[in-house]
Amino acid sequence: MITQAHKGKTLVIMYKRGYHNIVHKFVTDNKFQAIPRKPTDKYQKQITQTIKQCNLIFNKEQTKHLTQRNPEPPTLKAQVKLHKAGNPIRPVIINRNAPSYKATKKLNKILQQHLKEDNHHTIISSTTLAQDLTKLNINTKHRLITLDIKDLFVNIPITETID
Repeated sequence: MITQAHKGKTLVIMYKRGYHNIVHKFVTDNKFQAIPRKPTDKYQKQITQTIKQCNLIFNKEQTKHLTQRNPEPPTLKAQVKLHKAGNPIRPVIINRNAPSYKATKKLNKILQQHLKEDNHHTIISSTTLAQDLTKLNINTKHRLITLDIKDLFVNIPITETID
């Protein structure tokens, strides 16, 4: 099979069995559990009811377009980390068919129109970062800090999170 690597624009050619093995290892190592039934229909009904109640934000015509026709749970896609020992994966969740996808996309667009804040804490690319850094007046007291999202949640107990 051919799949995308985690970093760069690299493709990985590997046996399907090997791909399935590393995904299975990720799922078992992180103690994922199967749920007894598919929750998408329940969530679809809740989302549809909520959208209908928001008649000041959405009209009836928009309501039809904001619900998925055949909702599915989000799917897991794995990007192989070639630069790490054992080639672990980076999980990528595909939400395009999830019950809330269309409504979330529309709400995000509405919020962006009304909350016009300049975000100075996110970069578009490493090239943009390099260009922005060359414009700064940096002295020996300044520090450059980068954070990965996983570093922000180190103190959350797993059992409380699951509950």
